[in-house]
Amino acid sequence: MKNKSSLIFTMALTLLVVGALAAMVIMKQKDKADTEKVDTTMNTSENSNQGKDPVKTDKVDVQGQPMMGKKDAKVTVVEFGDFKCPACKYFDGNMKPELKKKYFDTGKAKYYFIHTPFHAEESILGGLAGETVLKNNPDKYWDFHDALFKLQTQNGSTDKWLTMGAVKKALKTAGVSDVDKIVEDIKANKEKAAVQKDIDLTQKHNIQSTPTIIVDGKALKDPMDMDKVTAAIDKALK
Repeated sequence: MKNKSSLIFTMALTLLVVGALAAMVIMKQKDKADTEKVDTTMNTSENSNQGKDPVKTDKVDVQGQPMMGKKDAKVTVVEFGDFKCPACKYFDGNMKPELKKKYFDTGKAKYYFIHTPFHAEESILGGLAGETVLKNNPDKYWDFHDALFKLQTQNGSTDKWLTMGAVKKALKTAGVSDVDKIVEDIKANKEKAAVQKDIDLTQKHNIQSTPTIIVDGKALKDPMDMDKVTAAIDKALK
């Protein structure tokens, strides 16, 4: 009887594990299918200036871009960034909070983020998601922005993590209203023009790496050095 009970238990446990694995596969397939429904085709032709420094960064069109700070702030900081970029995640989580506290919240500088999809379809999906939140629920844009960056995996630029599932999770974490509508708008590509505008800006200014940080029209050579970033802002404030 004991052996029979053990056999029944083993069979039940095996069925449970198989069922769980099947459910995981179905969920992954559904998430992949949802992502594939999004048209990520964009005009991403390469620049003729590839390999050279950014150009005309004093004339970046920031109209309509997500902004942090006060519009009348003296200094303008622009980031060309990508949700798939590990260095961008570091900037967002470790450097931006300090800059926000010291400059953006105090009205000394304002900060704009331009979606720069350097990592193909996933980056474009991230850009579409960001632009859709900005259009429909602008007060929640930065919450969504930060939440999506936090979901980036250890090998963020190569792992296939930026899926519709990740977008939905970030939307819920950010407290975005009417998540279903946002998701449908993303799938419908309603903000494709806004993402294409960012791509065009990336090409126009010959942005070759992310994050590219521009302070009052000057691209910084070492955007990951906090001292140099703050020095550039302080210099612009004088």
